Amino acid sequence: MKAGFFTNDHESMSATVARANVWLATSELKVITIETVVLPNISSETGASQSSIRTSGEISSFWHQVVRVWYEVPGASA
Repeated sequence: MKAGFFTNDHESMSATVARANVWLATSELKVITIETVVLPNISSETGASQSSIRTSGEISSFWHQVVRVWYEVPGASA
């Protein structure tokens, strides 16, 4: 998979969450909170598992779900 936000290559939301879980389990980070972007155009449980959502009509728009992890590095000075 290509890296970067401006690529057309995206993994599923479940794959992203699984990768974040592995990263957190193998790090010594202190997790403060984990967030996902809330999208107003998800109308079904199936849509909630998609990482990229397209809306259409007179004007099309694309929405992306991301996982954001707030953390502290133990021993790091503020």
